[in-house]
Amino acid sequence: MRCFACTFDKVIIRFFLMMAAVIVGMFSGQPLIVALALPLFLSAMLGISFLPEAAAVTEQAKERTLKTGLRDNRKAA
Repeated sequence: MRCFACTFDKVIIRFFLMMAAVIVGMFSGQPLIVALALPLFLSAMLGISFLPEAAAVTEQAKERTLKTGLRDNRKAA
């Protein structure tokens, strides 16, 4: 578990899940569902990644390879 290692799209998804938990919990009258929003909020704001270190490193390497490949193709054109 690493802080500030989550991508922006995952943060947005966690934020929407948090809002869904609050809305469903309030309309159904179940405060325990609303309580689930706090861990979702904290994991979104802290950018916590639950991937193991090795998987996170390979994911970052793939992203770097894709980004550098796009730059090389643009320079060639």
